[in-house]
Amino acid sequence: MAELAPSLLYGCITHGPLWIEMPPGVELLRLGAAQDAVAGGYTLRELAPEWEAHHPVVGGTIGAFAMKALVLRQPRRPARVGLCQYRKFVTRTRVARERARGYYRVMEALPRQDVDAQRLANWLQPGDAAFVVCPPFRMHREGGYLGQYGSHHFAEDFLRFTAEAVELGVIDGRDAARFMAETVFIPGGVELGVYPTDFWLPAISAIEDVVRVCVRRYPTAREGTQARVWAYCAERLGSWLLVRHFRGASTAADPPWRWPWHWRRRVAGHMNLILDDGQAQYHVGR
Repeated sequence: MAELAPSLLYGCITHGPLWIEMPPGVELLRLGAAQDAVAGGYTLRELAPEWEAHHPVVGGTIGAFAMKALVLRQPRRPARVGLCQYRKFVTRTRVARERARGYYRVMEALPRQDVDAQRLANWLQPGDAAFVVCPPFRMHREGGYLGQYGSHHFAEDFLRFTAEAVELGVIDGRDAARFMAETVFIPGGVELGVYPTDFWLPAISAIEDVVRVCVRRYPTAREGTQARVWAYCAERLGSWLLVRHFRGASTAADPPWRWPWHWRRRVAGHMNLILDDGQAQYHVGR
């Protein structure tokens, strides 16, 4: 079975029973009920106990905070950090044959029976790529991050989150309007894919700081999938930090007429969703 590079620390976030066996070299990060019901890996209460009570409103983003704690525990810091979820992962090349129906128009569907530990070990290999992120898409018809957020969630939560990010200096006050109007979106933000550790640690730490303030100041309660209020906001901040970094890292070889997509060919992989038998769609509902 293929092994991941020793300079890459990869984590898989789960809040329930695993759909597939994880290959060697992928650390399991167990949240919620999975802390007691699933064996192996690390629990949230072991790595980041302060966040356990906030799982309902922060969702899987807490797994990224646990991953940060695991990275900081390493005697030798890895060069890259990788993150997947129990049914979502990013690959450099296409491994699925069809798109998954649902909001994320860039997500591809893999039947559960077609995925095993051996294949997953091969698919997760990032090669020499510094970044492997979900493919970006445009939100210009929905009015950027704020307009899209208000269409699918509750705009007041995103406005509060943005205000706290500005207050903490994560977003410069002059960039607040640009952040809310940004149209290029990378699903998963900094919580799904592979990233250089020197970029990822400051990014996830900044997001964690903002979320910490939000859970303390705004005891927001929503129903159903909308309960994960701060996870949706964190995803957009992670996306914006990536987009800003990629634009800043542009080279003279990138043709200007392809802006803002010229960096996509270097960093974008394929976003894969494992579907059970008879399942065809991924829902992000209000």
